[in-house]
Amino acid sequence: MHYRFATGLIAPVLVAGLCALPAESSAAAAEPESCAVPLDEFEFEPKFPKTLAALDKGEAVTIVVIGGASTAGRAAGAGDKAWPARLASALAGRFPKTRVAVLNKGVARNTARDMVARFEMDVLAHKPNLVIWETGIVDAMRGTDLDEFREDLQSGIDRLKAQVPEVMLMDMQFSRRSILISHFSLYLVLMRGAADINDVALFPRHEIMRGWSEAGIVDYNVHGQDELRLLAVRLYDCIGKGVADFLTRRDPGSAPQ
Repeated sequence: MHYRFATGLIAPVLVAGLCALPAESSAAAAEPESCAVPLDEFEFEPKFPKTLAALDKGEAVTIVVIGGASTAGRAAGAGDKAWPARLASALAGRFPKTRVAVLNKGVARNTARDMVARFEMDVLAHKPNLVIWETGIVDAMRGTDLDEFREDLQSGIDRLKAQVPEVMLMDMQFSRRSILISHFSLYLVLMRGAADINDVALFPRHEIMRGWSEAGIVDYNVHGQDELRLLAVRLYDCIGKGVADFLTRRDPGSAPQ
């Protein structure tokens, strides 16, 4: 299976959003490598040579993450426990001489159109090397017209590509509850199509999380608040590290500069 062509059902784990606590937490530390995604699963996705070169050279790097509740980190209670913070930690560990700023611009209940309206102040004003745009869940839950969603994605991608060196899309989270949402899978298809048409990398969060479920790596069938928090801890530590792996892929035979 190669994620570039994945068209499986897309869905959230929690409506409120999931995020990760620091890697020192017991949930993440128990099996720190078990959720790693083989890099060959990303082989059809565009790479990020400009951002990676800046990281290698020790230049100051700014990454802006714009998204919804799962980016903001509401499930864990604070932004410093969200997956963007785990991404920052992972990059700091790999590039200790580089100043990496990962700015979390997640806002709950935002549609793709809402996020595009925030681009000027929340994204472009920071002159980022890379923008990670996580979207789709609110549009799917509200039943945004599919043509409108496609147009909003294209509008956002056009705006970002015109002013930002590199762009990454991220799709929605996995949940078995997604079958209850009408046409949910079509929003995944539209995100995949928008990425392909515009030669933009898509981090296939839904497909990765579904794979963890099918492999028995993560059990999503939890209910109590403590269990949900621990699930968020585990998942978003894994997502943060996974995005770091995705971002720092190299061409075969290449080495850090």
